Amino acid sequence: MAFGIIGCQGDSASDNDGAPSTAEVATLEEYNTVVSYEDGILANPAAMKYDGDSLLYVYDVEKKQVLALNENGETAREFGGEGRGPGEVLWFNNIYLNSDYLYIVDPVQFRIIRYTLDGEVDSPLDYGQKGSLSMPPPGPQPGTPRAKNITNKPFVTANGNVLLPAIGPEKDFNSLYTLADWEGKELAEIGEIPEGSAFVLDYKQYQAAVNEREVPAYYKPNVFPVNDGASHDELYFIYTAFPKVMKYNTSGKKLWERDVPETTELDSVFTHFYEVSGRMSGKSRIGLDTYVSGVSSEKGRLYLVVGKNGIVEVSNNLWIHEFTKKGELSRRFQLVSEDVNLAAIFDIDFANQRIFVVTEEAEIRAYPF
Repeated sequence: MAFGIIGCQGDSASDNDGAPSTAEVATLEEYNTVVSYEDGILANPAAMKYDGDSLLYVYDVEKKQVLALNENGETAREFGGEGRGPGEVLWFNNIYLNSDYLYIVDPVQFRIIRYTLDGEVDSPLDYGQKGSLSMPPPGPQPGTPRAKNITNKPFVTANGNVLLPAIGPEKDFNSLYTLADWEGKELAEIGEIPEGSAFVLDYKQYQAAVNEREVPAYYKPNVFPVNDGASHDELYFIYTAFPKVMKYNTSGKKLWERDVPETTELDSVFTHFYEVSGRMSGKSRIGLDTYVSGVSSEKGRLYLVVGKNGIVEVSNNLWIHEFTKKGELSRRFQLVSEDVNLAAIFDIDFANQRIFVVTEEAEIRAYPF
């Protein structure tokens, strides 16, 4: 086990009011390489899920496939492939994994494809444009691994139900998501809409907010869910522009909410956003993503990865925040890389206490913690 504990200089105590954090910093410097650049197995990994046992499921943008990799970094099974046929995808937003199935979200074909874990196509869910804003054609894909934007996108729960974005043109909605079963039957509405939210981008309002160093109204409803590993009937909702964590059950009841306290790494996300946005003019903007994805342990602890600021980074390092099951920030992991930038793409092997992370050279590392 290789990490050091560093005191947080200058931070003061916090409850749930967004004040500075006193959460300890664990600096992780040692790692093992699971898949190396020289192996040539991965070209552009954009998401990964660990099955809790021995397989790491990695979506490769170039191959438009999910590769199930064993402990030696070898391909055990393949899922997907480019096309419009059964089990094939044209584009990708995210992958989900439970004890029975693997899921790939294809936002161009408006469907979620479900596969058995032996690689067979089970069935798709065609969600069409129901409850979803129309999708523009995907832009040019980056040549290096980048985390996908998963805010307000379809999400598969641990029980195999689906959260579909409730926001849509010419549609009345009172929540951010609609929970549906695999046949498309609506079960509940989930996700509080923050006050002052806007769902149509107004560039004048955007620039006015930036000039006042405030969160633009268009970014206020940005949220992504995380399954609670301790309870399949509960979900964390991460509001990425504030940031804030809320807890809901699958009937749509909000259980609690908590503001995330200030940290230097989150402050840097806001500083970069306001500085770059302030230099822009016309119809130009950048994202505001304090967190970009997350995972929960079997004990219900929540782990969120801090967003990386654009294409060029000051630091190769990566921050991952650990929260208690009540949403209190308890530890801040700093993953250190001397030679290459770490992308904000991760998952955790809780049994063996190691964090899997992708590098911009399409490698996968495992950092013990």
